[in-house]
Amino acid sequence: MNEIRCFFYEMSLSDIINSVVALAAVGTIVLTLMMIRESRLMRLFQTTPEIIIHLEYAEASPSLLFIVVENIGAGTARNVKLDLVKDYGFYNDFDIKKLGDRGIFKTGLNNFYPKQRFKYFISSTDGDYEKKCSDYLIVDLSYDLINGKSCKRNYKLYIEEYLSMGMFTPGDTHIRQISYRIEKIQKDFEKLTEVIIKSNTPKEEEE
Repeated sequence: MNEIRCFFYEMSLSDIINSVVALAAVGTIVLTLMMIRESRLMRLFQTTPEIIIHLEYAEASPSLLFIVVENIGAGTARNVKLDLVKDYGFYNDFDIKKLGDRGIFKTGLNNFYPKQRFKYFISSTDGDYEKKCSDYLIVDLSYDLINGKSCKRNYKLYIEEYLSMGMFTPGDTHIRQISYRIEKIQKDFEKLTEVIIKSNTPKEEEE
């Protein structure tokens, strides 16, 4: 402790000032490096896409199955390709085209911009519901970044994970509430029609 005190006593004012300036310079260099790193990370974030794929059921009906592909990142993805390794296995007879023959699943996409979203109807799960919901899809996704690097991802989408949430009435979205009201009006209209028909039917015909 005494040696440290002697060291400071022996230092002149100019030595102390030089030491402070040297420490300040080192601190400035460290802060500058940190700012450069943060700036690089920010630029990387602003140019990096984030493509996700998930299943979704219709708001108006829990039996209508859709697949959604969207870019939630801040950058643009290039040369996007979707390889449907395993397709849905229970298409109905009235389904015009299978998923692999439609949209970006068939043609790919040159540029996938931020906030861009694609939604495709797959099929209806009505009829043999449990068997259809046990099915799954596998999609291989590949795309290029602006800096030339490539990204590859694999998605395994289990239908039961998305459809097991169920649906409550009248629903918590505008579309669900509108659908519920329309359905209720239709039922009331059918009851009213039955009453009118019965009231206009002659008693002889009723007998």
